[in-house]
Amino acid sequence: MQTLTIEITGNEALATLKALEEKSLIRILSNPKLELYALPGEPVSEKDFIKWVEYAGQTETVSLNEAIQRWVSQKVKIERLIR
Repeated sequence: MQTLTIEITGNEALATLKALEEKSLIRILSNPKLELYALPGEPVSEKDFIKWVEYAGQTETVSLNEAIQRWVSQKVKIERLIR
């Protein structure tokens, strides 16, 4: 599970997210605790957060083109689920 904070810019976007929630693909949190590093669950200690940042810095990277291709693939899958 990953938590993502977004700003909705219009009613169409909100309707799309509500459709995903109805299909149990996402859960919209009405009052998230934004001061936490991870939601939901226990707060992450500063020490664990630093370890995570170090780990993330050592993981394999991908080129911008590959990242775009992966995003397009995921976007297509999400769009199919919405329809």
